[in-house]
Amino acid sequence: MNVKLRVLSAGALFFIGQAAWAQKVGNDTIRKENKIDEVIITGSYGIKITPEQSSGSLVKVSGNILDKPSAVSIDNVLQGTVAGLMSSASSGQPGASAITLIRGISSLTSGNDPLYIIDGVPVQSGDISGALTTQNALSLINPADIEDVQVLKDGVATAIYGSRGANGVIIITTKSGKKGKSNLQFVSEIGTSNIAFDKLNMLNAQEHVNYLGQALYNRYPNTDPINGFADLQEATDYGRKEILKWDGVTDTNWRKLTRRNSPIMNRYNLSFSGGFKDFTIYTSLGYLKQEGLSYDAVFDRYTGTIKANWKATDKLNITLSTNLSRTIQAGPSDASSYANPIFSGLLLSPTQNPYLDDGSYNLNLVYLNPQFNPLALTGTNLTKGTFDKVLTSLNIDYKILPYLTFNSNFGIDNTSGNEFIYWNPDFGDGYEPSNANGNGYYFKSMRNFFTWNWYNFLNFNKTFAGVHDISASVGMESTKRTLEYNTFTKRGFPAGSRIRYADAAANVTAATGRTDAWTLVGYIARASYTYNKFATITASARRDTYSGYTKAGNFFGVGVSFDLGKMNFLPPYINTLKLRASYGENGNQAASPYAKYPQYSLSGNYLQTNAGFISTPGAPDGLIWEKSKKRNIGLDFSLGEKGRFYGTFDVYSNINPDQVYDVPISPSTGFSSIIRNQAEVKSNGFEVLLGYRVSNESFSWDIKGNYSYNDSKVTYIKGDPTPTVIPGLKAFFPGHNPSEFYTRLWAGVDPANGDPLWYVDETRSTTTNDLNKAKLSFTGQKALPTHVASLINEFTYKEFKFSFMVNYQGDYSVWDRWGFVYESDGAFPTVNTTTAALYDSWSPSNPNASMPKQMYNGNKSSNTNSTRYLYKGDNIRLRNVELGYTFKGSMLNMPNIRGIYTYVRGVNLYTYAFDKRLRFDPEANSNAYDYTVSNLGVFDMTQPNMRQFIFGVQVDF
Repeated sequence: MNVKLRVLSAGALFFIGQAAWAQKVGNDTIRKENKIDEVIITGSYGIKITPEQSSGSLVKVSGNILDKPSAVSIDNVLQGTVAGLMSSASSGQPGASAITLIRGISSLTSGNDPLYIIDGVPVQSGDISGALTTQNALSLINPADIEDVQVLKDGVATAIYGSRGANGVIIITTKSGKKGKSNLQFVSEIGTSNIAFDKLNMLNAQEHVNYLGQALYNRYPNTDPINGFADLQEATDYGRKEILKWDGVTDTNWRKLTRRNSPIMNRYNLSFSGGFKDFTIYTSLGYLKQEGLSYDAVFDRYTGTIKANWKATDKLNITLSTNLSRTIQAGPSDASSYANPIFSGLLLSPTQNPYLDDGSYNLNLVYLNPQFNPLALTGTNLTKGTFDKVLTSLNIDYKILPYLTFNSNFGIDNTSGNEFIYWNPDFGDGYEPSNANGNGYYFKSMRNFFTWNWYNFLNFNKTFAGVHDISASVGMESTKRTLEYNTFTKRGFPAGSRIRYADAAANVTAATGRTDAWTLVGYIARASYTYNKFATITASARRDTYSGYTKAGNFFGVGVSFDLGKMNFLPPYINTLKLRASYGENGNQAASPYAKYPQYSLSGNYLQTNAGFISTPGAPDGLIWEKSKKRNIGLDFSLGEKGRFYGTFDVYSNINPDQVYDVPISPSTGFSSIIRNQAEVKSNGFEVLLGYRVSNESFSWDIKGNYSYNDSKVTYIKGDPTPTVIPGLKAFFPGHNPSEFYTRLWAGVDPANGDPLWYVDETRSTTTNDLNKAKLSFTGQKALPTHVASLINEFTYKEFKFSFMVNYQGDYSVWDRWGFVYESDGAFPTVNTTTAALYDSWSPSNPNASMPKQMYNGNKSSNTNSTRYLYKGDNIRLRNVELGYTFKGSMLNMPNIRGIYTYVRGVNLYTYAFDKRLRFDPEANSNAYDYTVSNLGVFDMTQPNMRQFIFGVQVDF
């Protein structure tokens, strides 16, 4: 896993410890120190600058971390590689969407995804599913086709992207052909997996019977003259015979039955790179198949890429890039759906037999819903989606004068999804005898995301008198994005039918369809001046007009830097010492395309037609972009021979005013709220990268660590002074982290009688066993980690390679959304529960237990949401380990083969959780909600993250 972490400035900055001195790691060659002046870094808009002409904060990732990705999508591949970037999958479902944050939370009620740009084209990101639980738009891109990724973080680096830069920008450049000898490469991987972290220990059949008997006896003791049991044994016998109907023999491990034992993964990639004087080409074909933990969870991806560069004349250069892909994904329902095997497999009582005596499925289970046998539903019901992407761009670069070029880039991103849900008519969700439209269910979702983007720039670069470097650019960008979607549902499948097509159903029960569209036009100017490669000032300005807002927005960024390493007064062991400072204001398109208008809805039947009514009042005061005011101070340095010790420090403050917010208004208006810009969020933090590198002809070692600290607070909300409660057990209020959990405060168990106890309020000074007296309170626990760190080690000795990555996340919490079911203190007595519920619940002989007395049908609502189900998420995870060996062609006596690299790799091999009570993966996130803050830190019975063991071969011809 050769990873090059380049720490640069503004748009594409200084390559710390690497670009300035000769190094060679694997196949990655770095320019020598005396060539540093010739290093040209190309960002978007065709802007080319030297490292001296920049003053912002950016990290560049390239190398084998992209060639041999450890995750399906590029956002998860970046996890741990960049200080200040946090990326976490929403589930272990292959192809699942991810939560990616750069320097914390920018928006309260909108998405916080960065802007992703591939070969100059802004692409669709986030969850694009219409029927599936989750589908990551970026999973349609093959990470092995990516040359490098630039992560722009501060105000001056992102200012050029104006209204889309508030959440940071990730620029992705795909691979290009190389001149010289052609290279044909084939990569093959095969792997298996199991659950990365699972500490949920559930009861066996006899234990569940004992648990139910205890709950019955506690509810109806022998002192109850009417319903009381004579003793515990009588209660247990009653529960076994009359409630669970246990045969005394069955002991079903539902979790094992509903999960694959060892989900497999296969990946193949064939690529060609070559070229001659005026023409280069890169092309590839890729295939990936990855199974999920559930039997019906699978992800297939087919990709094809071609990128050609033609130097038509000495002045004209043309680049054409096209990426084609198709993914086919299937997976179960999520969260508390009975059809979710992760949910059902955990909660079904082990006393229940999945099969009848004749071998057919048991559809009369003692369960929350008796027909939902997950073994019968898996493979009978199906949720499946096919997604296609065409991403293409044409770039023209024309040199008008030696110092003046014209750059034009036109690109298209067309992503379409065709998904369906099928439920059989005989049992499960599709069986509704009372439904007049019949049994069975078919839902079809067809979506098309289309973006075209065109920018044109004039770029000026010239040095005057050998010491005055000037770079300037002016240009215009135009973007249009549309989303068209159509859905319909049908019911009325014949009994016994398993035909998963709409024609087999009789009745159309619903149909919807609409198109959303928005346009953006931006006018951009940028300039930088460098004196004698020492001092630089950079400024950018952009004016955007957006169809979703009434007024245009103005955005800008300014940065300065001083490279003290160019001065003669520093000691000789200091190679580089660069100070940076920047300020910029960016925007976030937080509102939907039509939020400023009153929204009309059609509903019901009025005179044989749909009746229209105004459902939302719009924004009579107008809307503007959510702003992000970014301040950054940084230091880059390298010390020792060839800069062996290198690092960077950044301190930042992001103030995000003008948050789009639903403000409560008088019900007499006919509406409950109105949308306005009137909230503010602030994030403060710092980031550190430290590394040490040494190498010679046969040996190289590079060890680097990065750390980031982020503290986010809601600083202002106009209007109602009470907390704004949102999904995910959170609330917004000034002075609190936007991801802070908001619920009742659990105080434990009364040792005298086993009653549940809550604190009355945030003072935590008084307890009560009456739920109604326990106030909702801010808990001091939040879902966004304060501390994120990584240690990356790369070692090579001759043909051997060894690398690993360790990640740390600290000071955050996760919420078990369904703990109230399987640790309910008897409220759900027929479902399985944890071993702690039986062995560590209150009894006269165990007065200091951690759980209240088990009571049939519940103990004073003890399982109501509270901090009881919050856990510290702090963890250390061994993310990646790779060990490989290269067999050179000469060693194998194969002149047509340059080398064969064989390797083994492990992903998520070990997880250490600091909270010993934590039973589920500490990277838990939900798919159930609409925006980032709600989804963070919620364990929602999704498929868990997997531990992978992979064997691979890379052959270079």
